[in-house]
Amino acid sequence: MTQSFPIRRPAPPAGLLPRTQWRCTLTALALLAAGLIPSLVAAADTPAAGKNAPVARAASAPAAAADATPAPLTETRILTFSKMTGLKTVPLRTSDGHAVVDFGIRRDEIVTHAVLRLRYTYSPALIATQSHIKLSMNGELVGVVPIVKEDAGKKLVYETEIDPRLITGFSKLGLNFIGHYTNECEDPIHSSLWADISGTSEIILSVQKLATANDLASLPEPFFDRYDNRRLQLNFIFADKPSRGTLQAAAVTASWFGKLAGYRGARFPAALNSLPSGHGIVFAPNGERPAALAGLPPATRPGILVMTSPVDPSAKLLVLLGRNSDDIRHAAIALSQGNLAMSGTQVTVTEGIPAAPRAAYDAPNWVRLDRPMRFAELADSPLALQVQGHEPPPITINLRIPPDLFTWRSKGIPLDLKYRYSPPSRLSESRLTMRINNELVQAFNLTSANTTTEATRLRLPVLDDGLQAVAQTVLIPAFKLGIRNSLQYGFSFTYLKEGNCRDGQVDDISAMIDADSKIDFSGLPNFAEMPNLGFFVTSGFPFTKYADLAQTVVVLADTPARADIETMLALMGRMGESTGVPATRVRIASSADETALKDADLLIIGATQPLLRKWGTQLPAGVLDSMKRVSLPARPMGFLFDWFGLNAKPDPTIISQENIEGAGPLALMLGFESPLTPERSVVAVTASRTGELVNVLDALDDPVRAATIRGSAAFVRGEQVDSVLAGRTYTVGTLPFFTGFWYAMSSHPVLLALAVLLAVLIFGFALWRGLRAVAARRGSGA
Repeated sequence: MTQSFPIRRPAPPAGLLPRTQWRCTLTALALLAAGLIPSLVAAADTPAAGKNAPVARAASAPAAAADATPAPLTETRILTFSKMTGLKTVPLRTSDGHAVVDFGIRRDEIVTHAVLRLRYTYSPALIATQSHIKLSMNGELVGVVPIVKEDAGKKLVYETEIDPRLITGFSKLGLNFIGHYTNECEDPIHSSLWADISGTSEIILSVQKLATANDLASLPEPFFDRYDNRRLQLNFIFADKPSRGTLQAAAVTASWFGKLAGYRGARFPAALNSLPSGHGIVFAPNGERPAALAGLPPATRPGILVMTSPVDPSAKLLVLLGRNSDDIRHAAIALSQGNLAMSGTQVTVTEGIPAAPRAAYDAPNWVRLDRPMRFAELADSPLALQVQGHEPPPITINLRIPPDLFTWRSKGIPLDLKYRYSPPSRLSESRLTMRINNELVQAFNLTSANTTTEATRLRLPVLDDGLQAVAQTVLIPAFKLGIRNSLQYGFSFTYLKEGNCRDGQVDDISAMIDADSKIDFSGLPNFAEMPNLGFFVTSGFPFTKYADLAQTVVVLADTPARADIETMLALMGRMGESTGVPATRVRIASSADETALKDADLLIIGATQPLLRKWGTQLPAGVLDSMKRVSLPARPMGFLFDWFGLNAKPDPTIISQENIEGAGPLALMLGFESPLTPERSVVAVTASRTGELVNVLDALDDPVRAATIRGSAAFVRGEQVDSVLAGRTYTVGTLPFFTGFWYAMSSHPVLLALAVLLAVLIFGFALWRGLRAVAARRGSGA
């Protein structure tokens, strides 16, 4: 399809080397910095016979061939606009529309060649000689897309090379649309001023690895690089049969890297007694080491070592050392909490002061429940609360709320909103629109300084910076809140037209949400009906109620398979991403240790789990090799009718069970109350075969499929996910007496009506008896 598009290739920018000469020169510099071609300098003294002659001579010289190691491989990386922006189309509007596309390059990589392939369409009304699209990379001009009248309305392709030196770390590709449709009396926001950039546009990079020193001061790099926007893939390397203590250390480490990875997500492929290519974390207590590292001297205390991988010279290994698995756990905690003090190739860990157990609901990534939170605590930076222009993008503030925060019958979440803006010159349709999760909450008119406003506002004087300040109290409807929420504040300033052929306004309008604005979730109880796998998928609840996972036990087989370990590590990474702290107090146990399983929330992982067989009759579903069992509820989730025309709650009572036998793949997630301790939760991840556990991880990483996981059982069959709520339910948390009473009655309207009728009868009878007694006293007195 794209081959039929007209392709415009501009000449290379003045002052730049031709593509092949520049690419080879930069490659040579990269290799020289890595110490891979020491003879290149000597070879460069010979007069060049062609563009690539210096590199060719260095490779063919006998002395160089004897000493040089193979050149590092070049990876071709294609970054599409749709993945980088999340948009199918990047719109450019008005006479000066602009957009920015963000991407990143790791610090241990160098871009040797870059091409921008832009797919776009523009308005037929544009004047070709006065309109164009400016392209910039990190503020430097890299190209100009011309507007050709004959191509208006067509799907076009513009391709240009980008100076690779401009691409480092977090990079920004700027798209600035300069559009004109008439030579006089132009409206700068006319509807004909548009251009659309397709989400299939792409940046094609040739990337080369750079040699880096073995230095712990670089941590968490190169194992995690914040400039890399891709999902983190980090090998975790063990001996043949890692002990529980070693796996506990791995869980702590995985949760730390999951916290660092954040929105990117993380996977931790497990390697048993082997060294895969790529960066990796090695857990190597004395007597429990991968064979490839058996030559390391025995450890006398906990320690951390960084070294070059014996099987991949471009990769590093972070080795956790110790006398036993307890030492490895101490090293893992030190890595996650004390890495800022590390440097050199190796450190030892001495006894420190352990962190106190965390309180419930104190995860740094969650909203505070004990006091109001300032927007300064929620925003990524102060600049994220400021915008400029007539139609700027919305200011977004993300909120993570504990899943069991009980907002039923709440009047709303109070928000003390303060904002500032450039006062309009006169009364207009300028406004601030507030949304929660893209749903409208309220809109406020933005008026000039001398305009009278509603009584709900407190108008402050115009500040020295020329901005009008307003304080506003808002109640956010509680039913609009989810677990992960996005508050959006969209400023919209009317572009005042002075009349035909009159000068327009300068686009210098500014607006901001004050960092001292506050939102208050305090005073609400914590209560939830369980099981609900949606809580686990979205936030790791109930395990993340305590951010350090102090109340969590992970149940693995006595000899867990590689897939079991990989699944456990990925789930621990998700816990760290949810809470923002490493899971330093998580425990690992086997199904035989029932003492360790009591009074704890259990995360059971594995295809062959004795506990799931033992509790099989109490579970809503099950899978054992080729045998599968599913329970059907009396009223499934999503049932929208009852006798009173209300949204009826699902009835999880099991009315039938079906047993299926087949060899097809099936992975299963289960949620139920622990048979060992009331009001404790169990989440199980199992499958018909061990290798199919990864299907659950794939479903969790897919936002569309993950949104369908809820209830007490989720069946994962390839790309298909189906959920049911069947079996016994239970509750966690407590409610105040009257709140609990009315909440219980809300599910039984007939019972509520009878209770009200009974209360009326009792009150009427008491009133009647009282009146009779009064009448009797009056009669006796007479």
